[in-house]
Amino acid sequence: MTKILFGLMLTGGIVAASSGVALAQTKLILDKYLPATHPLVTGFMEPFKADVARVTNGRVVIELSDSPLSSSSKQWEAVESGISDIAVQYTGWYRSRIQLPAIAHLPFMIPSAAGASVALWRTYDKMFGQANEFKGMKVLGFATHTGNQIANNKHAITSLASLDGLKIRASAGEPTQVARLLGATPVTTSGPKIFEFVSKGVVDGLMDGMHAPLAFRVIRYIKHVTDIPGTLGAISFAVYMNEKKWNALSKADQVAIMSVAGEKLSRRAGEAFDTFTAKSISELKSAGATMDRPSPQFQAELEARLQSVQEAWIKEAATRNVDGKAAIAYFRQQLPK
Repeated sequence: MTKILFGLMLTGGIVAASSGVALAQTKLILDKYLPATHPLVTGFMEPFKADVARVTNGRVVIELSDSPLSSSSKQWEAVESGISDIAVQYTGWYRSRIQLPAIAHLPFMIPSAAGASVALWRTYDKMFGQANEFKGMKVLGFATHTGNQIANNKHAITSLASLDGLKIRASAGEPTQVARLLGATPVTTSGPKIFEFVSKGVVDGLMDGMHAPLAFRVIRYIKHVTDIPGTLGAISFAVYMNEKKWNALSKADQVAIMSVAGEKLSRRAGEAFDTFTAKSISELKSAGATMDRPSPQFQAELEARLQSVQEAWIKEAATRNVDGKAAIAYFRQQLPK
């Protein structure tokens, strides 16, 4: 009888302990507003989810939403209000609040997504943190894509005149500014709107990383890609978490999560873009799209036309007490040689 009673008590203790673990588990919602096959989902969100569960021994679990909880342009508000807990946010939607990561949006500086993503994290960590642009949020990492190129279904882009009046989908902020400066007619949309706008002929093409034709299923509509050395600038995604939720985690779990976040997380996100972009370009070529490099003269014209983009960012950085020229120099130093 004593053995039976002891066994029941032991079993009950195990159940209670198991229940305690379950009760102690913290679930964090990450809004998956992008297509399920997008590199930020398959190569970044899902691996990060697995990493966090592993390093915290299951005490912290990230859950990806089954469907979008908010639009790509409202991720900050969703995290702030508790609709979600973690965001992967294009910073260009919040230009009045977040300007410094747009250093990665400046033309002719992007050798690869992994290189630029790491450079952005290091520059933020060293030079931008004191500006407190992410007040109320805990920054976990950054990501850039491989840099904007021009893809269209009309003609090869061989001069600035080739861009006159061309309707080009572009992201908000610097990409839209770049398209306008080059003489194109920019149409600003979120990424998930690309298929609709390209397939219905609302635009003639897009200015984006070349992951986009595959990620948003528009390869069949692309006939020409202009492959500009250094690119026309990337776009930056910030990965951040509600700071109150972060502060509620144990110090041990915070340390564990940051061991797979920061530079490691930024590098992984960039590598996901690099790998996916290579596949997208391969499929574009197989579908018959031309890949055209600008002539030296055209490249020089592009650089001269877009010099003002860098100058504007440097002035904006100064309003946040950041030496923009020094930040650009440091960012460049962090890029792979």
